[in-house]
Amino acid sequence: MRTAANSATLGDLNVRLLLGAVRRRGQVSRPELATELALSLQAVTRIVAGLCRDGLLQSCGKKTLGVGQPTQFYQLVPDAVFSIGIQLQRTQLQLVLVDFCGNILRRQRCPLSDWLPQQVQPALLQQTRQLLTQLSALQLERLCGIGLAMPWFAGNSQFAARLYPQLTAQQLQALQQAWQGVDLATALQTELEVPVYLENDGSAAAAAELWLGKPTATDFLYLYLDQLVAGGLVLNGQLWRGRHGNAAHLAVLPVTQGQLLLQQPDADAISTGLQAAMALLDIPLVIIDSSTARDLAPLLAGIQQQLQTWPTFGLLAPTLQQGSLGANAMLLGAAMLPLYQTYAADRTVL
Repeated sequence: MRTAANSATLGDLNVRLLLGAVRRRGQVSRPELATELALSLQAVTRIVAGLCRDGLLQSCGKKTLGVGQPTQFYQLVPDAVFSIGIQLQRTQLQLVLVDFCGNILRRQRCPLSDWLPQQVQPALLQQTRQLLTQLSALQLERLCGIGLAMPWFAGNSQFAARLYPQLTAQQLQALQQAWQGVDLATALQTELEVPVYLENDGSAAAAAELWLGKPTATDFLYLYLDQLVAGGLVLNGQLWRGRHGNAAHLAVLPVTQGQLLLQQPDADAISTGLQAAMALLDIPLVIIDSSTARDLAPLLAGIQQQLQTWPTFGLLAPTLQQGSLGANAMLLGAAMLPLYQTYAADRTVL
């Protein structure tokens, strides 16, 4: 199993920055990379040659840029690396196999009739093993790991009560106690002997938007409307996890007296929550996405109208942008975790 094409090469921050630039642009020339990364053409040529040698980049032909000889362009090699992403929700388990470009190659889904760990853990192991048996020899050899995105507080009784209104208070308390000390990622890694990377599902979705979406700024707050409200934070082009991996836990933002954002995620509540968040963060962009097929335009329009009042509070309103991944955001975010750990220009993992 391959965790990196060349550990010495990938330890270079400039290599990771260059891979990120190629990922964003799709196809790019060495002069364009040199300009974007503020590197010399000689340095870019050396890095590109090394990545081509390692099988991570490939030439995709020549194009004429203005006057002069045609220029060579490069792109990621899709089958250079593979990753498995697992999204664990309280009602279902979803898995995907993706390539280095984030293309979904395989997908499977398993409904969960119960949220107790003694039911969830066997289903997680069985489904992951099933997916692994479907991989080719090449995919297994180049598998860089498994990403697991799940609610951070798996047994939280208040969250569970919204999804399982039929449970009594005693049953909700028993559910919370059952999840104490459960480490699904470590158990899965031990059983399969494959690296498993665990992340808050909201942060995972933000990472997917960062890597596969089109954010218009390198700093953004990410809000995802799923079974419950989730969030993530990106600062300086890097996922910001926070001390306990729970940064931007937007669901619990107080929006009215006695009410949290998770209880009423409409335009008014979201605007109120964002006002508090931006008073602390002062960043230029908020991205909002949803797991449903509903049109987010009316919601964004309602929030935008509320933002117009912000200057009276001495706040600069951020730009609003609709997320680009929809129902696949958390699942792709999970799949991005091993790739992010190995190839992203994130100084916290170097």
